Amino acid sequence: MAVPIVFAIDDAYLDPLMVALVSLRAANPWLADGDGIVVLHENLSDLAKDQIMRCADLLGLAADIRRARLPDLDYNTALGGARANYLRLAIPDTITGADRVLYLDADIVVTGDIRPLAGADLAGLPIGAVRDAINPTLGTGKALPGWRELGLDADREYFNSGVMVIDLLAAAADGLFERAFAAVTAHGPRLRLWDQDALNLAAADRWCRLARKWNTIPFSALRRTPWLRYSAEHVTQSAQLIADEQDSVIMHYVSPSKPWRGLLPSGHASDLYQRHAASVDRLLHRTSPEEA
Repeated sequence: MAVPIVFAIDDAYLDPLMVALVSLRAANPWLADGDGIVVLHENLSDLAKDQIMRCADLLGLAADIRRARLPDLDYNTALGGARANYLRLAIPDTITGADRVLYLDADIVVTGDIRPLAGADLAGLPIGAVRDAINPTLGTGKALPGWRELGLDADREYFNSGVMVIDLLAAAADGLFERAFAAVTAHGPRLRLWDQDALNLAAADRWCRLARKWNTIPFSALRRTPWLRYSAEHVTQSAQLIADEQDSVIMHYVSPSKPWRGLLPSGHASDLYQRHAASVDRLLHRTSPEEA
């Protein structure tokens, strides 16, 4: 698979990244053949860089830590955001020599083969993504407040940017990422979900719908937190979102209820994360890749 797998983090997401890498390698042993992992950052500490490279080396992964440069804009980071959220918008300017990339958020656990995802037919569209489970349309959830004033339809579907297959050639021809940065400039205060809102504005509904198994949320746990007030039952029933967890290939730990902070209620999704976190701990106590 000659498709780079791209993450984008700051120091706060170092530990989740290593969980993601361990799970990715465990579910995809063929990655040891040399396919590239690229970690984008703005100003990672040297300690974080060393930790990432040690983890990758122990896993037998080829990792490249690259500094991405964001344009000098006013990035909205209110309500829990960070500049690192916007780093994925710099992918086309940072990743060269590839026709497409697979972007993954760091707060994930991979449980299956990602090759079908990386090679998905996007039908000529610039990106492939999964419809957001909590905000499936602009008229539901909290995404992109002010969409009415922008003249957008309530039933326009909205994707989650935590897992994206990006056709870099199609994106360049489409001007997708240029429009996303323009949205940051023109609509910064409206971007409640930061880069995700900007990308949804820029895509203008021109995105390939991927199956939910590629970006599944732990809905059964999140519905037991104060964070989730689900208002899209008429679009996708809660029972379906819970059933979808069983078919997940990528479990995406959205929301402030992060499992590494002990904030995700007990259950399958939490247990899944903690098992891989324990694997990271065992891995980093090795002294060589040969140790078991």
